[in-house]
Amino acid sequence: MAVRNYVIPCLFLAATPVAAQDVMPAPTPTVVFQSGTGSSDGAMPYAGPPVRPVVDCDTLDLSQSAINNAYYTPGATHPARRLESPIFASALTKYRGHFCAFGRTSGPAVIVVVDFAKHSSEPRLYRVDLRTGDGLDAPIRVAHGIGSDPDDDGYASFFSNVQESYTSSLGAALGAERYVGINGLSLRLDGLEPSNNQMRERDIVVHSYVPEHRRYFNAQHVSLRGRPGSSEGCFVVEPDKRELILQTLENGGFLYSGYGSTRPSPKPAASRVIFVAGPGALTPAAPPAAPAAPAVVSETPVETPDSPPTKPISQDQAE
Repeated sequence: MAVRNYVIPCLFLAATPVAAQDVMPAPTPTVVFQSGTGSSDGAMPYAGPPVRPVVDCDTLDLSQSAINNAYYTPGATHPARRLESPIFASALTKYRGHFCAFGRTSGPAVIVVVDFAKHSSEPRLYRVDLRTGDGLDAPIRVAHGIGSDPDDDGYASFFSNVQESYTSSLGAALGAERYVGINGLSLRLDGLEPSNNQMRERDIVVHSYVPEHRRYFNAQHVSLRGRPGSSEGCFVVEPDKRELILQTLENGGFLYSGYGSTRPSPKPAASRVIFVAGPGALTPAAPPAAPAAPAVVSETPVETPDSPPTKPISQDQAE
């Protein structure tokens, strides 16, 4: 049997060199932004500001009991426990009216209470934790409006809700947004009651001051007058306390200003100096009155038996 040899032709393609400029670059993929679910792609999500602790309205009775058990009586030893029961009870009533009504069942756990019954030289702004009824730190000093202190004795005795009155306002308020104004970083307030619902329009805010311009609190005020300066109605605190208060109040925090004891009354008009507008010229003082004539004294000698005369007798008289 004859064997046939089959030759299978193979096709060999020689690699033909191609110039580099003839190579077409791969197309760049186009980034298309589309709406989606917002799920993370591996990047760390923005956490935002810290979550404010809250308290259930059902537990507020425990806070009231803590106050009634002398947490904040004047005789307590801890400096944070000096808030008086009447003002705390008022603050809690206003708190319930806003946060525990109309379907709401909780609110911020830490609130700010200002006791305007105290002298401006005393610490009178408190941060209170409603979960326990306890104070979180020692109270701090806060200025009141110059219009609230008409006799300039350091006690706030007059309050209003009127524009350009430079007075403080009483009642409950909510902290709002931060902003930078003429006094630096500040916090706006929104009043919740007819007694203070013009706070935003009046620019009654929480702020501090530049240490170089210590209009409100400085050693000279305290040493010469026994108290710090006054504001135009704002709650002014010292610079190292500002951030603490702003964090407590911003974006929905609760502030209450009221009286822990008897509201002081202004002094009678006769006991204070009243400044009135005038031309600025000095009125010449009236000349002093002439002194009254001395009483007539008899020159008749007064003598007793066997005693020399009490006044020398002149020669003319002897004659």
